[in-house]
Amino acid sequence: MTDGTASRIEAAARLIVSTRLSPDLLEPLPEALRPTSDADGYAVQRLARATLESSGFGRQAGWKIGCTTPVMQAYLAIDSPCAGAMFLANVWQQDHTFSVPTSGRLGVECEIAVRIGRDLRARDRPYQADDVAGAVAASMAAIEVVEDRYLDYQALGTPTLIADDFFHHGCVLGSQHESFDAGSLREVRASMAIDGVEVGSGVGSDILGDPLEVLSWLANSCVSWGSPLLAGDVVLLGSLVQTNWVAAGSTVEVLNESLGPVRATFAPPTR
Repeated sequence: MTDGTASRIEAAARLIVSTRLSPDLLEPLPEALRPTSDADGYAVQRLARATLESSGFGRQAGWKIGCTTPVMQAYLAIDSPCAGAMFLANVWQQDHTFSVPTSGRLGVECEIAVRIGRDLRARDRPYQADDVAGAVAASMAAIEVVEDRYLDYQALGTPTLIADDFFHHGCVLGSQHESFDAGSLREVRASMAIDGVEVGSGVGSDILGDPLEVLSWLANSCVSWGSPLLAGDVVLLGSLVQTNWVAAGSTVEVLNESLGPVRATFAPPTR
């Protein structure tokens, strides 16, 4: 990486962090700072993550992977997985009430999640689905809460969305099932309801044929980014249902037939 590229990535990370720490909406970055490739986006994300961790977000708790199902790839017009960091301050268990922001909007997604049981560091061959299956310590249902905090997310481009952790705002995790066979994640079925009305459903095989394939993609990608998957990391593998944007007063429930329920509610902005 040249000095000029490093300076550009550092400046882009500072700009993104400044809007994450304020109610300001993120506009398209100035052309001179805009990441031009997914690799650039992940480099910006890594620098931004270090600042966010020390600015009240807490340590990194894991990863979210977006655009892993046909419904989400079609919705966002992005045909490959994209990952973002999750932070400890925004990970909740079983049920949580979120405050709707005064700018932008929050959305909900119906997720399958896993907890990693051992480090997946660099090695002399890529990780395959069978390798990562053995590294899964627990499986769970989850709701990811995403945030559209952009003037126009379609105008930003995929590398900038990656740099900003690909819409991630927080998540609610269901009960952790340590005895669940990770090889059966492709068979898991789940649905999502808002205020008692089902808005969609799906099956684990919607996640690019097998959630373990997506997990192996992340394990190999994390090695290449210099941020390997570590024991204790939680990974959201992808939404089985298209993003639904919610308003204050909404209650969201995910019912996973194998892994159980999880719930989130949304309250007016705090004053």
